[in-house]
Amino acid sequence: MVNKDTLIFKGEIVIISNKGDTFNQSIDYLKKQKKVGFDTESKPTFQKGTLNKISLIQFATYDKALLFRITDNIADEIIEILSNPNILKIGNGIKNDLQHITKITGFVPESFIDIQTIAKDKGYNKVNLKYLCKEILNKHLSKKQQLSNWAAPVLTRDQCIYAATDAYACLLIYDALLNERDNIKKE
Repeated sequence: MVNKDTLIFKGEIVIISNKGDTFNQSIDYLKKQKKVGFDTESKPTFQKGTLNKISLIQFATYDKALLFRITDNIADEIIEILSNPNILKIGNGIKNDLQHITKITGFVPESFIDIQTIAKDKGYNKVNLKYLCKEILNKHLSKKQQLSNWAAPVLTRDQCIYAATDAYACLLIYDALLNERDNIKKE
């Protein structure tokens, strides 16, 4: 029986809006990690072919989520994390995220894993994050905040939890896909 509980990141959530002590401490923390969940958020657009710039880059470990607000350029220190081959960055459907960041900054992505690829290799036909949470973690993943305004001057508590949970979910699903190998329940 599938557990209907909702997956919610319950660790520390740090919102980083500008460079300073919190920014530097967050970058130092990321540099020490072997793997992190990864995601981005942009202000939604409702016109086909229109893409807004990235407003938030989020990284999550098992107990801390770092939400970097992007208002102008993506800081060099964040690009260094994204380019670091020693930190595995795990996301879901990250091709567009990486293309968008690469187009803006020209960086070369290193050590990114898309859990969609692993899930497809294991026989899953649906590979969106909400579905994988349900099937692999037996948890509901709320997408209620997905189309909220990520460029707003202040993020709401619900937006922060959503952003942290999306990155965290990628980490958990990755672990489950690797640990369970071929014993994972398929459609």
